Amino acid sequence: MRKLNWLLLLAALSLNLFAETEKKPALSFFGAQLSGNDAGSIPPWRGGIVTPPSSYKPGDWHPDPFASDVPLFTIDHSNMAQYRDKLSAGHQAMLARYPESYYLRIYPSRRSVSYPPDIAEKTLKYQGKARVVDGGAGISGIVRGIPFPEPENGEQAIWNMRLSYKGGGYRGYFTTALTAKDGTYELGVSAHEIEYMYGDPRSTLENLNNIKTRAVMYTLRPAKNAGTIYLYHFLLNSQHEERRNWAYSPGKRRVKRSSMISHDQPMSGSDGIHLWDQGDMWLGPITDFNWTLLGKREMYVPYNAYRLHSGTTAVDDIVKPKHINQDLARYELHRVWVVEATRREGSTHRYKRRRYYLDEDSWRVMFAEHFDEQGEVHRFSEAHHINYYEARVFYTTLDTYYKLDTERYYLRHVDNDYSPFDFSFDQNASYYIPGRLKMKAKR
Repeated sequence: MRKLNWLLLLAALSLNLFAETEKKPALSFFGAQLSGNDAGSIPPWRGGIVTPPSSYKPGDWHPDPFASDVPLFTIDHSNMAQYRDKLSAGHQAMLARYPESYYLRIYPSRRSVSYPPDIAEKTLKYQGKARVVDGGAGISGIVRGIPFPEPENGEQAIWNMRLSYKGGGYRGYFTTALTAKDGTYELGVSAHEIEYMYGDPRSTLENLNNIKTRAVMYTLRPAKNAGTIYLYHFLLNSQHEERRNWAYSPGKRRVKRSSMISHDQPMSGSDGIHLWDQGDMWLGPITDFNWTLLGKREMYVPYNAYRLHSGTTAVDDIVKPKHINQDLARYELHRVWVVEATRREGSTHRYKRRRYYLDEDSWRVMFAEHFDEQGEVHRFSEAHHINYYEARVFYTTLDTYYKLDTERYYLRHVDNDYSPFDFSFDQNASYYIPGRLKMKAKR
């Protein structure tokens, strides 16, 4: 009965928010087309996964609800021209770069994204009130809901991505892998506690206080950095300040404000492969670029990556020479918003042009391309998502970062040897203050 009530609420809100007309298909409350495509290769959205499989127990790795699916076909270098209209420039570049080993296995499309009921309620409550302010640096007039279900421009679309639903926060491990040409790798491991203030049920327009995200990271590996703790406050409006950082050094036993990392600078431990603002596919200030909405396309995207997520899949099973084990990756046909970023006048960012592909159901970035001055793909990144169905959160389980002038690559969230994210983790604001970092070091 609860499942039925939830689906009825979604249907009512969706139809109330966007009524169907002769010229325009009916849309969900979050702006996705409710119906499938004419070919039947994309199904209708019917609420996504709202009930965990019976075999799931809290704290477990998430059983694959689509384990019985078999690939429909495989795209490789020999037949990529046949599917070019549904392949990104990044995937085409990878297929050309590694013709002997890289391929995409295409599975039936499963629109698994689901939301807690109050995300629909908040989207309806603040309908038409969200505003991009301060030249793109911030947003006002909404909390917890989808700001622009029907975006009019690229800036609104990328704000939908920035504020896509990620739950109220989680505790887990943040594990990275820097690979060598032969497929060997070095792990970096941190324990991670994060609160997404925008998505927290307790947040209101009055108490948000311009803080979008708070996070604590406890460094475990490599050994030379073990014991270092970082605290971050990411701000909703970055006009005057993008984020605040603090670090506790176990050698000096003191907490100090840490310096800002430039947006296009390499992430520590990635050997230049991963840039800071590639985190979460796009982590930099929106004001670095002008954003153009290129429309919506049907494309093959990484989706429902439960095999990559599985606790029975070891890191050694995933990491292979040149790229991840594509046997474990799942790709499906979905509609995505295509958003292009071009360097804004006055910006010193190393990339003049980038392109992002946003899933219509979740507003999450499926993959991103970063072009060199000759217009060729120089960096390509993918986010392999699952529905964390106990929390109704569609979020990444593995991010891959390829730099096409090298055969090395970089991974984030390759946590299989540890434990899955715990979305029940919850702390109040006092947990994320600099004065408590020393206390956390003694735990």
